[in-house]
Amino acid sequence: MTRYLWTLDRKDQETRSGLSTENELIAVFNKEDLPCVMPADWLLATMKMDIDGSGLAIHESLHDPKTPWKLQLKPVA
Repeated sequence: MTRYLWTLDRKDQETRSGLSTENELIAVFNKEDLPCVMPADWLLATMKMDIDGSGLAIHESLHDPKTPWKLQLKPVA
């Protein structure tokens, strides 16, 4: 089972990070109520497609300039 190291940075909020499975990550995304974002499972699938040779995927949301956020994700064997 693949686990992911992740970091979530949001304006005016404490940075959150963890080590989670795919299902745990989806639950975290849903609970965080990230503004103006696609469904959590789509976000995770998109990020996995974006992973290059380094294994690191980054998604930055500037859709709402008042509440920007950035997610970094890296699979861990």
